[in-house]
Amino acid sequence: MKIAQKGVWVCPKCHHKVLKKEENMQWPGTVDASHTYIAHKTVKEEEKRKLLTRGSELKHDHSQLKEKDRFLSSAIVKCLEQKNNLLVQQKGIQSSLERLKHLIRLIQSEQMIQVTMTTTTTSSLLSIPWIKPSATSATVQKALQQSHGNK
Repeated sequence: MKIAQKGVWVCPKCHHKVLKKEENMQWPGTVDASHTYIAHKTVKEEEKRKLLTRGSELKHDHSQLKEKDRFLSSAIVKCLEQKNNLLVQQKGIQSSLERLKHLIRLIQSEQMIQVTMTTTTTSSLLSIPWIKPSATSATVQKALQQSHGNK
């Protein structure tokens, strides 16, 4: 030997004999351990495959839910816009209705004045200080007189 070995020194002949014995000697349980390892590895690979499959299913479901979310969000926006349009229309209709009610009250009051005027003399009604004929009532009265005069 020209170089000193590290660790415990063993005679080369003895070392060779020990190596030959170890090669021929069967270790008990090595076959069982390898079978257990292979079974464990197979189970882990199957579990990994199932997890990958489940992961891809979840990604697909996630994309579908995102698409459904976009669809529902746009539907909600459209509904809100339509609601606002309907509220604007309702306000317009309400104001038109109020104007129409006011017009009906005005016409009814004009008719009451006309009925009163036709039953009494015009000069006596005008002589009462609390009744002042409006421009509209004078115009309506003239139109009615002309229409009655034409008949």
